[in-house]
Amino acid sequence: MPVPSIISVDAATKKFGQFKAVDDASFSVKPGEIIGFVGVNGAGKTTTINMLLGFTSPTKGTISLFGERIKPSTAHRSHSRIGYAAGDMELPTRMTGRQYINFVMSQSEGNHTKRLAHLTEIFSPQLSKKIGTLSRGNRQKIALVAAFVTEPSLVILDEPTSGLDPIMQDAFLKLVRAERERGTTVFMSSHYLQEVAEVCTRVLLMKNGKLVEDLSAETLQSTSGKTIRLVTASKVTPPQYDVSSVEHSKNDNGHELSFVYKGKITELQRWISRQAGVVDIDISERTLEAEFRALYQDDGGKK
Repeated sequence: MPVPSIISVDAATKKFGQFKAVDDASFSVKPGEIIGFVGVNGAGKTTTINMLLGFTSPTKGTISLFGERIKPSTAHRSHSRIGYAAGDMELPTRMTGRQYINFVMSQSEGNHTKRLAHLTEIFSPQLSKKIGTLSRGNRQKIALVAAFVTEPSLVILDEPTSGLDPIMQDAFLKLVRAERERGTTVFMSSHYLQEVAEVCTRVLLMKNGKLVEDLSAETLQSTSGKTIRLVTASKVTPPQYDVSSVEHSKNDNGHELSFVYKGKITELQRWISRQAGVVDIDISERTLEAEFRALYQDDGGKK
């Protein structure tokens, strides 16, 4: 039997006036998947998450969690099974961190004392101080502890590392890896492709409200390719296949050709060996951030 989806989004559109914040988006998330939901600011990520949580309804289409269609009037039924945190999210400023987390734990069955101790060791949150007195980074630690402390089936995170220093970002990614091993389903938005690629099993790319790519993390890593820069005495043409982002220029050293290559390395070596008058050559691994920019410039033919 097919495994039922924890998240199911079917042709969801959200309009504000004539503006489509989300435009005909469809995807599903299976139990245990770690989804990276990627796009620049304004791409439609937060609006999608707000619909998942039932904070707002789609103008068209449907959204279901745990097999139940989500509506603002009934969304609270799924919230006990969901952990949620957003970058710089509003927290009750007059509560201490401990009071807030105790409140979150009280909304869920079971004893979460050991879990709280574990998360406290990871993030070192300032639990004794009122949340309103904390820095942005320390408020974010409280939000993340609260999101994971009840061991929810699904964790939804909207720009979760916003405000965290690099050490805490690494600690957070380590926690997500551990949650992946435990079988927790995580849906995490970010505008940093490298961040989600380190821990996610799939990456969904949003652009102008549309879902334009749905890639496994392995596919994304394997297709990032190599950046080739070749300087020759006379102008040359790039290989005919597996090439993109071609640029020609001329400088004092000769004719410079640069391109991204995603083919077999043996074919690239043969092509280089056939070029005459090579002055300089540089071959480097293409970063995932460069791949993100390329994906964002090209919607892969999807409309």
